Amino acid sequence: MTTMKVSVEQLSAIERKVHVELPQETVRRGLDKAYRELSRTLKIKGFRPGKVPLDILKRRFGTQVENDVGLQLVNDSFVDAMKQGAIEAVSDPRLDREPLLEGQPFRYSVVVEIKPEIIVRDYAKLPVRRKRVDVSDEEVGVQLELRRQANAFLRTRGDDHPVGTGDHVLLDFRAFIGSQPVPGGEAKGYELEIGSNRFSAEFENKLLGALKGEEREVEVTYPADHPNKNLAGRTVRFEVTVKDVMERLVPELNDEFARTLGSAQNLEELRGLIRQQAEKQKKTANDGEVRQQLVDELTARNPFEVPQGMVERELQRMLETIRYRLAAQNVTLEQAGIQEGTFKQQNRDRAENSVRATLLLERLAAQENLVVTDDELEEGLRRAAEEMNRPPDKVKEFYRKNNLMEPLRRQLLEEKVVKLLVEQADITEVPPDPPGSAAQGEEIS
Repeated sequence: MTTMKVSVEQLSAIERKVHVELPQETVRRGLDKAYRELSRTLKIKGFRPGKVPLDILKRRFGTQVENDVGLQLVNDSFVDAMKQGAIEAVSDPRLDREPLLEGQPFRYSVVVEIKPEIIVRDYAKLPVRRKRVDVSDEEVGVQLELRRQANAFLRTRGDDHPVGTGDHVLLDFRAFIGSQPVPGGEAKGYELEIGSNRFSAEFENKLLGALKGEEREVEVTYPADHPNKNLAGRTVRFEVTVKDVMERLVPELNDEFARTLGSAQNLEELRGLIRQQAEKQKKTANDGEVRQQLVDELTARNPFEVPQGMVERELQRMLETIRYRLAAQNVTLEQAGIQEGTFKQQNRDRAENSVRATLLLERLAAQENLVVTDDELEEGLRRAAEEMNRPPDKVKEFYRKNNLMEPLRRQLLEEKVVKLLVEQADITEVPPDPPGSAAQGEEIS
C-alpha cells in the first residue's frame, strides 16, 4: 500500500518547510466521495438526485471539486505529516499547494516555525542585587493612618447645624432645564461631601448654610465643554431637600481601635502585625526583582532567534488579559483608548523577551533534569486554593475542567528553574529604596 511521503527542509534555525505527497489512490477516493456527495444533493433538470452522470458533474463542477478536495486532503493529512516529519509547530502554517489532478499524486508544502534548539550556557553565578528588607516606623505609621481613615464613620450633627465645608449631606434632588426634567437627573438619599467638588463646585457652594430638612432651589451653569452633551453650556435648576447633615469622624489610634480590626489585642501588637505584613510584601517584591534580573542576565548571555508565531500568541495573551480586567469594570478596549494594532506594536519587544525567557527556562529545566512531581503539583493546587480562598477539591476540579493543569505544571517548573538560578547566583545585598520613592512600589492597603 502506497503511503504519504514527507520530507523536511530547513529554512532557518526556527523555520521548516514540510513537503507532503499523497498517493493517487488517496486522491481518487477523495474525488469519488466528493462527486457522490455532489450528485446526491445536486438538482439538475432532467436528472433524479444521485443519477447525474459523472462526466456532466466533472464538466460543470470539476475545478471547484478539485479545489475543495485538495483543501480537505491538506486538513486530513496535516497533523499526521507533522508527526511523520517529527515537527512540533509553534506557528500557523503557510500553505503552498499544487493543483490537484485526477490520476496523479497530490503535493503540497507548509512552512512552519519551531522552537529553536538551544543549549543554555553561562548560567551559574549570575550577578544580581537584592534589596535589604527594612520597614521604618514612619512606614508603619502611614499604614496605621490608612487604616484609621478606612474606618472613619459618619455621625449626624444637630438639627440646627448649618451645612459647612467638609460636612457630608444626604440629599434628595430633581434636576430641570427650564420646566423639563433632566433624564436621569433625580436621586434620593444621595450622599455628598461638601467641598469635594465631586458633584459640582457651584452646586456644593450653594448648599452652604442649609439646615437639615431645608428645601432649596440651586441653579448651576455647566461649561460648554462639559462631557455630558445634554448639560454642556446649559443652566440646570435643582430642587434639593437636605435630609441630613453629618460629620466624618476618624477613630482614635489606641488599643480599642486595634481590637476593632479583629487582628490584634492592642496597638503595639497591631504595629507588629503591620510591620510583618510590610516585610512580607517587600520580600515578595524583592524576590520578583531578583527573578527579573536573573532572567534578563540569562537572556543577555544566550541570544537566539525567537519564533514570531509565539510572540504573536504572547501579544494576544497580554491583550486578552487587559480586555478581561477592563471587562470587570464594564469598560471596552476602545473606551480605554487601546487599539489592538498600536498595542501590539508598542509591546512587541516585551512579548519577545517574555517568549525568549520562557524558552530558556524550559530548556534549562531539561538540561538540569528538573521535573514537577505529582506531589508538587498537588502542593501547587493547595497554594492556589489558599490564595483563592476556595476548597482545594473545588480548585482542582476547576483546573481540570479548564485544562489548566499543564499550564500550572509549567509554571511550577519555571519556579524550580528560577530557584536553581537563585541558589547559584552571585547576590549582592543593597540598601532599600528610600520611603516614598517610585522604585519602592505601592503602599500597603
